[in-house]
Amino acid sequence: MSLARAWQESAIVRCAAFLRRAAANSALNRLLFGTDAYARQHALRESLFGRCTAAVVRAMARPLEQAGEAVRRALPESRLLGKPARALASGKHPVLSGSAVVRALAGLRVESCLWLVFFYPLMDYGLRNTPGLALWAPWWDEVLLLFVVLAWPLQMAVRGRLTWRLTPLDLPILLYLAVAAFLFFVRSPALNVAVEGVRVYAEYMLWFFVGANLISSRRQVNALFTGLTVLGMLLGIHGVYQYVIGAPIPEAWLDAAEATVKTRVYSIVGSPNVLGSFFVLLLPIAASQILTSSSRPARYFYLACLVPMALSLIFTYSRGAWMAMAGALVLYGLLYNWRALLALALAVYTVPRVVPGIASRISYLFSPAYLMSSARAGRVARWNKAIEVWQNFPLTGAGFGRYGGAVAARHIPGSNYVDNFYLKTLAETGIVGLTALLLLFLAGLRCALNSYRRVTDPALRGLAAGIIAGLCGVLLHNVVENIFEVPMMACYFWLLLGSLAALPHLTAEDSPV
Repeated sequence: MSLARAWQESAIVRCAAFLRRAAANSALNRLLFGTDAYARQHALRESLFGRCTAAVVRAMARPLEQAGEAVRRALPESRLLGKPARALASGKHPVLSGSAVVRALAGLRVESCLWLVFFYPLMDYGLRNTPGLALWAPWWDEVLLLFVVLAWPLQMAVRGRLTWRLTPLDLPILLYLAVAAFLFFVRSPALNVAVEGVRVYAEYMLWFFVGANLISSRRQVNALFTGLTVLGMLLGIHGVYQYVIGAPIPEAWLDAAEATVKTRVYSIVGSPNVLGSFFVLLLPIAASQILTSSSRPARYFYLACLVPMALSLIFTYSRGAWMAMAGALVLYGLLYNWRALLALALAVYTVPRVVPGIASRISYLFSPAYLMSSARAGRVARWNKAIEVWQNFPLTGAGFGRYGGAVAARHIPGSNYVDNFYLKTLAETGIVGLTALLLLFLAGLRCALNSYRRVTDPALRGLAAGIIAGLCGVLLHNVVENIFEVPMMACYFWLLLGSLAALPHLTAEDSPV
């Protein structure tokens, strides 16, 4: 008997196989990954709520379908509005024949708006730094979301197929929004503050529905996520450049005891912690693209994208982002590829020995000096203050926007960032709000794992694992930062979660992107 055969028939291997089968058939596995019935949402469709909702939607959609049918009869079929646009672009229209503008418009679809959100940092930075357009910088993502919400049903009606991709997270999001509305009406001492505060929670969740329904083909997914990876590479290169030139930073970004750290990179994002969280989201996705690429040049390309992102993550000197990245890699290794655990162990061993300041910054985190400083005027002090605020209103909190975040810092004298999104939520919305939010995140994790289980294409399965790891890393980072108060990160989180929910439904057919 060969050595390989002996190993395969050994008690250790058979015991491991038994444990894998037992885990796959366990109630915990069904709870986390869901079942086929959970994925198809049969119970929701057949419930009284589901039937009533479907009836209302059908009644509202009927006039839109009739209008779309009238448009199609007048303007025959095309990609967006029928053959007229194609005819215009091809020179068959007597007035606008051969127009370059019309040719561009003829190829546009609502799905093309996803590119603007996937390139969020560039869009936001460009608007904020372009004279005459800076006025739109705080509002462009809301305007884009409103445009998609209005234009997408019209586009479907014109195409003659008004459909909605039902996902297991639709109802949990709607239930959370109902809880948020209840808390908004129950406790809003200042209406303008409450409106700004609830927007942090409610608005960006709508991007989930955009991602879940506008992602339509594998070609589109490959293009969008490749573009996102290239964007991460560009920001990573810029971060490395800032580290090399020693970009100046505010003194508040470093403790006085950390003299060995000369700079922290922030690229065009403006914050080392936010940039670090962005890379926490992207690095597992880039790693999956390396592992699942079918050609060697593609693997080298994605590796070239990953390296500057990893270096820039290190140079942010964001301890919270480092720990979130470690958690994301552990999850990625357990879920998809165990080699991620080896890469993490290698990085933990070698990076502090190569990059000056990392070891001292991490060791300082666990020193008595840091604990005393933090308890006096740092995170620990702000966390304790958040708990004190919550104790005044245990069930419903002090009200949206009243403590611990950007809204409170603008409107409430003496309010500071809590640097813990969950404690901020507890202080503002109490036990009711925090419980609803945590249950929503658990439902989102279950939806994500269910999508991962149902994806059969190896490349998409690897991408799904990378997205899950990145999203969980962002959730971990929120333990020490208010990451979800940053519109860019909130948009990315919910849009990518929606894209993940769409992966099992994708076809191989080409789709304009």
